[in-house]
Amino acid sequence: MKRRTWWTLQGLIVGVTLVGVTAVFAETVYVQARTAQLRSGKTSLDQVVANLRYGDPLEVLKKEGSWLQVKTESGAQGWIYAGKTSKTKPSGGDNGLAQLGRSMRGSEASAVTASAGARGLDKVSEGYANRAGISQKDRDTVDRMTAYQIADQEVEEFLKEGGLGEYAK
Repeated sequence: MKRRTWWTLQGLIVGVTLVGVTAVFAETVYVQARTAQLRSGKTSLDQVVANLRYGDPLEVLKKEGSWLQVKTESGAQGWIYAGKTSKTKPSGGDNGLAQLGRSMRGSEASAVTASAGARGLDKVSEGYANRAGISQKDRDTVDRMTAYQIADQEVEEFLKEGGLGEYAK
């Protein structure tokens, strides 16, 4: 009986040790970018699986070049450019400006704001432009710049050619 207990205890110790060794290989990284998206593949054109927030922990499942296949706390899995992560957890001692930035990060432009931007200056902005003495020429320039659109494929080709973003060497 004592011999059986000894073997059971020894097996338990080996089992716990193996579990411990496995846990050592699990790596956690943290989102270090103001905006980051988890994607189904390893390009910025792949479908967005989840929007990530600054400081979110991610479990690394696989590494391929500059990309990490990760799993979020909610269980979503996908790929993120490694340059948007860090092995160190962001500190909690932020100043007021950083806290404000994080609170604003989750908000998006309303449909009204977005459509106003597409039409040019809204009434409030137009009033400011009048009070500030901004010329019509400058206003027209801003309207032209905001109306300009670039296709995703063009952005992807630009990043590849320039070795930028996830294509940096």
